[in-house]
Amino acid sequence: MAFTIVVGYDGSDCAKAALDEAIGLAQKLSGKVLVTYAYGGPRSYSGAPLTPRKKLKEVGEKLLDEALAHAGDAGTLVEPVLVDDNATEGLLDVARRHGAGMIVVGSRGQSPIGGMLLGSTTYKLVHSTTEPLLIVPSARTQRAAG
Repeated sequence: MAFTIVVGYDGSDCAKAALDEAIGLAQKLSGKVLVTYAYGGPRSYSGAPLTPRKKLKEVGEKLLDEALAHAGDAGTLVEPVLVDDNATEGLLDVARRHGAGMIVVGSRGQSPIGGMLLGSTTYKLVHSTTEPLLIVPSARTQRAAG
């Protein structure tokens, strides 16, 4: 059974950095990558989606196509997974269903308070996953820190 890595992807620089890192790890571990986009989207106070589901799903399909193009011929299996859920629950669900050994996500470099207030997926995953979690900064965040 191949080592499975679930990577969250939203098209951002940090998501691309996370995808690159996940592919590199999968190559070393003879594993596969499940590049995942959750299109549950933000909701109003009543719980209704702020953007129509159909539109969010279309965006997700385009982003996953972009991720596969970005991965190119990586020499490892990269599969798209589209999930109708919020980002945190979607990634956790995909990891559980596929017996993932790791979840990989990018970080935009928000402060801890900013992440809590804005509902950072990374922050929520840190506090709710039972799988190992790798947080990859974007190249821009790495340059700013260096």
